[in-house]
Amino acid sequence: MGKGKICLLFCLVLLIALHTGTRPGAAQTLQAPGRSQPEAVSADQVSYDEQTGRYVCHGNVRIDLGSRMLLANEAQLTSNLRTIWMQGNARLVENEIIFSGEAIYASLDDSRAFLFGQRCSMKRPGLSISSDAVQYRWDDRLVLFDGHVLMVDGDQEKACTHLEYDLEKNKAS
Repeated sequence: MGKGKICLLFCLVLLIALHTGTRPGAAQTLQAPGRSQPEAVSADQVSYDEQTGRYVCHGNVRIDLGSRMLLANEAQLTSNLRTIWMQGNARLVENEIIFSGEAIYASLDDSRAFLFGQRCSMKRPGLSISSDAVQYRWDDRLVLFDGHVLMVDGDQEKACTHLEYDLEKNKAS
């Protein structure tokens, strides 16, 4: 293929990318219909699956939820962005608190996130709690840990099968 044809092909691909609103190598974004924030989604690739009615995101997925941010390698979201399933190095970040697991299911209508995987955790300076499963209810700022729980709070350690941590009171029960 000659240089002229390659240049023409490149220009055609660029023109199509600009027309469809995507740029090669650039992150794509979407926003919930009828909302002027706080949900904004960006990923290397975003597509819509008409059969499931879900957005499918791949690569460097970032979902901004106001004071919260969800990060992962992959995600599926309902068309109104109210239900989110993320997997692959999944994290929920809220100020200095970082929740992590292999997967996160978040329901914005219920104000809850569930973390799953080999080892789920919540960390912030001076505190680390890990377990088999975590539920974070951000309305009342309560975190529920189940199965093989280990809490390291400063110099103190606690192991148990269930733990509730109140983020407002900075207290475990």
